[in-house]
Amino acid sequence: MNGSETSQRDDKASTGLADLPNDELVRYGTELGLRLRQNAPRGELLRVIRQRQELLVQLGRQAMLDVCVWARRPVRQSASKEQLAREIAQTGKMDFAELSRAGLIALAKLRGVEAGDNEPDEQIRRRLRRAESLSDVLRRKRRSLEATLVGKLLPGGSADEPKEYRFLPENHAHPDLKERIAQDGLVGGIASRLRGVADDYVAQKLDEIEHRIDRKLDEIDGRLQEWRDREITNRLRIIKITLVASILVALLSGGYKYMDRLAGSGPAAEGRQGAASVATRD
Repeated sequence: MNGSETSQRDDKASTGLADLPNDELVRYGTELGLRLRQNAPRGELLRVIRQRQELLVQLGRQAMLDVCVWARRPVRQSASKEQLAREIAQTGKMDFAELSRAGLIALAKLRGVEAGDNEPDEQIRRRLRRAESLSDVLRRKRRSLEATLVGKLLPGGSADEPKEYRFLPENHAHPDLKERIAQDGLVGGIASRLRGVADDYVAQKLDEIEHRIDRKLDEIDGRLQEWRDREITNRLRIIKITLVASILVALLSGGYKYMDRLAGSGPAAEGRQGAASVATRD
């Protein structure tokens, strides 16, 4: 499950259950550990899912973390209660020896089994075993056998000592293949492991592509800036040339007009003097 899918599913509670179609309600409730029918009435779906949400509010977060550590489900310490409930819903482990009392009570309530705070642990364990269906028992036995066989085939996989549980870092990590097979089955475990490796490879390649794109964008930005500077320089040069040419044209036009005025004023003055002399003689 990637980060985008998890965030989208966590937003369902905030957007409102009433706005979701029935198939989304069934999928959302199933992820939280509920067993819902596709043809269940909408009112029943809303009621059961809201009860589960109220239960998650009541449960302690540390108790749910204890269940995930016991089941060796890959979670982050900062995971929300809904994320923890999804991981707990995917485990069918029934060996409760290493599970804390708070985790045992939380697991029983999440599986729909009554568990009082003052009840003995063994009584709660018996109820949990009785609540397990025959199909779940057969599935759990089959996955355990497949995990044992695959663990013997893997290098160093026959060790009886379980590895120390570590919470997922805030980016990503992948659990052991044997643990994946025990939880998700042979095909699901191998597929999850391959999908995790593929995700890492794709993420690495995407990072490389992103770096290359960033370098190309920087080069393109540099070239565009250089072309922009050249264009501005050329335009300024053209403006300067145009301004100088306009000034020269204006000077030439002013000089021409001035010379034309001087040339026109000379004959006119001589004509006026000749007319004046003739009038004097008369």
